[in-house]
Amino acid sequence: MRTEDIEKSQEYFTSTVALVTAKSREVANVMSAEWSLRVSLDPFLMAVFVGYERGTYDLIKESGEYGLSYCSDQQGNLAHVAGNNSVRDGSKFKLADFRTFKPKRINAPLIDGAISNFECRVIDEFKVGDHAAFIGEVLTAYYDDSKNPLVFHGGKFFHLGRQISKS
Repeated sequence: MRTEDIEKSQEYFTSTVALVTAKSREVANVMSAEWSLRVSLDPFLMAVFVGYERGTYDLIKESGEYGLSYCSDQQGNLAHVAGNNSVRDGSKFKLADFRTFKPKRINAPLIDGAISNFECRVIDEFKVGDHAAFIGEVLTAYYDDSKNPLVFHGGKFFHLGRQISKS
């Protein structure tokens, strides 16, 4: 049954979960981002939407770069910790088993065990409602085809189900 409700309808989005990393000076941070996506193929551009009050916003703004690591379905705890704790001193990495690896082109660490990782340099920023949209040029990317994505729907994490027929 179709129900009209702007607030409740927002619970019906389904998305993959990314961990956004940023580093400026010696402070690094990680946050969960349901709102990230590819916005161009040529050039390859990715967008991430970050609240102005988040510590990660300041780090991306200062450094001009960010990492995007799309969580595997084994990383629900990391996504939960990164999304439900607000720490500005870089200690959020110590709240869970955030294994990282050193990127080639940016300073922010990338999350190991993710299904894919992207090193991005900010080429544009603009205001979208209560969030900043950072558009990043992908400098290099990695993937692990042995992993499955973490899916977020209705405030909960899920495994991706079986493929369905197109007919």
